[in-house]
Amino acid sequence: MKSHRIFNKGQIVYCLLASFSQPNVLLPVKGIIMDTAWDTVNPQYKIRIVKMYDNMKFLKDHLFEMNFKYEFDNRARKFPLKKEDFKNVRSLEERFDEKDRERFFVIVESVMCTKTKKDLQQLFEKVQFYIISRNLKEIKETSSRPFFKGVLSVDSGNEFDVRFRKGWADKFKGSKIDIQKYLSSLS
Repeated sequence: MKSHRIFNKGQIVYCLLASFSQPNVLLPVKGIIMDTAWDTVNPQYKIRIVKMYDNMKFLKDHLFEMNFKYEFDNRARKFPLKKEDFKNVRSLEERFDEKDRERFFVIVESVMCTKTKKDLQQLFEKVQFYIISRNLKEIKETSSRPFFKGVLSVDSGNEFDVRFRKGWADKFKGSKIDIQKYLSSLS
């Protein structure tokens, strides 16, 4: 079992917010630990959000529809906010810092918390890579089904691989990932 870093009340942490309603959408944030719930496997932290790293368009498309836990033992619920009330990320961050800010604290599992923004970036990249790869595998399977003849159909997994290489090979250059091995992993 991998041990993870333990944080204390008052510490600044960088986290990925995970939602019960949209588990594949993770929101990178900077926060302050307001409280902790100890668990030997996976401690949890109550976080006050101080900085969000997504743009407002993405947040309006996702954040306001996502359910989060606000107390350690309670059910998840949406933020009691309307997306129409916010023009930019800064206005949202300011709202999280008003007198009634306790309403917007969220519970985050320790495995989703890091000490630095750089560590958060690395964690986010790993998780996003996994999610994108899983979706590509599904697209490869569904677009190559023999009965499907629509505009997004391909005759085989090999055709998908050729088309993928044509469009994405430049992204793999200079990376540690061999494109052919990657495409084989999607089968």
